Amino acid sequence: MVFGLTIVILAQAVRIAAIATCGESFNHLIQTSKKDNHALITHGIYKYLRHPSYVGFFYWAIGTQLVLCNPLQVIIFAVATWMFFQRRIPYEEESLRHHFPDTYAKYAVTTWIGIPFIRT
Repeated sequence: MVFGLTIVILAQAVRIAAIATCGESFNHLIQTSKKDNHALITHGIYKYLRHPSYVGFFYWAIGTQLVLCNPLQVIIFAVATWMFFQRRIPYEEESLRHHFPDTYAKYAVTTWIGIPFIRT
């Protein structure tokens, strides 16, 4: 239970840091058109993780089930969230490459997605 709670707290901290660092550029919806104030965030937690909000949610979801000592749900939550992000992240990265053609590819090479086995 303590291990799960530690994961939940750390994952939530990562997610909060992501949202705070991103500021106006954060949105729960993938942006298919670039707004005037849309910026590629590459500092703070984004210096290391391309999708820290997703990383935080992924591990938070697993951690909650560890806290509840529910091993079957740990597996189900891990698979369900992984499948969701496995589809969402490549789609979002395609959009970001379109919005930031000169900078996103270079940025992506220097950062980690943070969720196991997801590649773009």
